[in-house]
Amino acid sequence: MSDLSTLKKGLEILFLLSKNHSGMNVSEIASELKLPKSTVYRYIPTLKSKGLINESVKSGYYQLGLKILELAQAARKMLKISDIALPIMQRLQTETEETVLLLSIQNRKVYCIEAVESNHTLKFSSKQGRAMCMHVGASAKTMMAYLDEEEQERIIREEGLYKFTKNTITDPYQLKEDLKNIRKNGYAVTTGELDLGVRGIAAPILGKDEVLKAGLSISGPVDRITDSKVAIFVPLVIKAANDIANLINKAGVSFEHKY
Repeated sequence: MSDLSTLKKGLEILFLLSKNHSGMNVSEIASELKLPKSTVYRYIPTLKSKGLINESVKSGYYQLGLKILELAQAARKMLKISDIALPIMQRLQTETEETVLLLSIQNRKVYCIEAVESNHTLKFSSKQGRAMCMHVGASAKTMMAYLDEEEQERIIREEGLYKFTKNTITDPYQLKEDLKNIRKNGYAVTTGELDLGVRGIAAPILGKDEVLKAGLSISGPVDRITDSKVAIFVPLVIKAANDIANLINKAGVSFEHKY
């Protein structure tokens, strides 16, 4: 039997046990995988010696071992949020044909950590690492909306509300009301606040405890993202953000912001 075949059968046993938390005996494993019991018996000692399986409290039954947990924890540390998000971002870009951004907070700025650009000649472009002030644009304001009010106040007081265009909100009271509405609605739509002629739609990526993990947005020319398109795109952006959140939460990926 080749090493590859041996590895395949060993993995099949592990995958099978992962679906049966109460454990399985050799006869059940052999029957399920259509293997001779003698073959299963040969694999059991090796899998046990590596800590991948162990005997359950029920004599003669086997379940996944603690080494599997160690491997899972190592995988979670290596897994980046952008690796999880990218396929969904690509789907969203196909659906909307606009530029899609994945965003994070660092030192009271919002940073682009992944981008899938539109295929249109006229498009909104953003490179990884681009920093944006938190009070301006759909991407940044969505993330600011999910910070606690004390942190919002500190950002307004210490960072200021610089006016980028005639559409930039620079009144603290108006901005705080806008942030409340964004949080209430679960998304933001802005037009020309950072760049004139650009419209953005953004939604938060939240953890199980409703704590902000990241943000997702689409951006493009306002002449193309019309009001009728906004009505179509908002649910798509929200769904994509929720899909990413579900995968992140399922994978147990930790994603810590530095304010």
